[in-house]
Amino acid sequence: MTGYDYGNARLRARRAALLRADQYASLAGRNLPGLLTALAATCYKPQADAAADPAGGPLRLVERLVRDHLAAALGDVTGFYHDQARVVVTAVLGRFDVQNVLALLRAAHHGGAPAVSAALVPAGQLSTTTAREATAQPDLPAAARLLARRGLPDPDSAAALRQAARGYEVDVSLAPVEHAVAWAGRAHQLQALTAAGPAAEPVTAALQRETSDQNLMLALRLREAGSQPATGPACHGGRPFLPGGTVPHGQLAAIQAAPARAGAAAAAAAAAAAAADRWRSALTAWADGGDLATLQVALDTERLRADLRLLRRADPLGPAAVLHHVLAHQVQARNIRLLAHAAAGDISHDSARQQLIEPV
Repeated sequence: MTGYDYGNARLRARRAALLRADQYASLAGRNLPGLLTALAATCYKPQADAAADPAGGPLRLVERLVRDHLAAALGDVTGFYHDQARVVVTAVLGRFDVQNVLALLRAAHHGGAPAVSAALVPAGQLSTTTAREATAQPDLPAAARLLARRGLPDPDSAAALRQAARGYEVDVSLAPVEHAVAWAGRAHQLQALTAAGPAAEPVTAALQRETSDQNLMLALRLREAGSQPATGPACHGGRPFLPGGTVPHGQLAAIQAAPARAGAAAAAAAAAAAAADRWRSALTAWADGGDLATLQVALDTERLRADLRLLRRADPLGPAAVLHHVLAHQVQARNIRLLAHAAAGDISHDSARQQLIEPV
């Protein structure tokens, strides 16, 4: 027994909630009413049957189906595990707690956003009650104190959030608060996975790949903003980049400082031998005049494709199966949103097809 046997068996039983390649083919190229009708004939049928047509129309209804399906797939996963396995699974799902806390803090910074609940991912430790209480707070410091008292996103990040909120009361700057929470959250996740030993190595490696991509994008955004290395609004205590990536922070600073795009792309390729092949074509397109948003999409697409393949080949009785389940459902949600935006005319159907990540 590995501690993951029961939980992983429960996850395997949920594979029917993932769309097949032939189902994606039948969904592509439709208009929004046709997409909704087709989704109702798939694993999204329970959510389609339960959802009422919201005031925002069919695009918002698709988003509702996606969110409710994610809740069904991920909302109770932590409860399948106990002891050390539960600690690791909580770390795997910690990405959602960080994302959700940041969404609540951004809403508080901007004066409250009644629709913020639609941006929350229904997984992790954040309860609906706590989210509702946080949105009812008068300002960001009050929301931060409430979340930190509840130990969110995790105990370490809660401490960082408390400290960052005190700084916010002085300068009313959101970026240092965001970075403090993201930095502490990633450090906490990596610490929990490292403590789990060799069994968690595939999960740790996936988290490192994600961190490397996030740090690359941060370096390039700081470069475009004209910030000097190790400075700028996203810097937190002299630590502008997230911990745990495979690219040394000094080399990220060199990417940030490169005067020309070609130089930044070359510095990135030289700094990350492990990621160079995965980054090369996307960085070349960016260096030739592309934008950072397109680069972000390309990096995410290639990384998620690689992660799903690698995790599927890992030990089915270990924590890799948990992350594979999480990423498979995240990818499916991403795919449905792409198809919905193509159906709405926001992007072309060809562009949506190119960005689709087929199930593995």
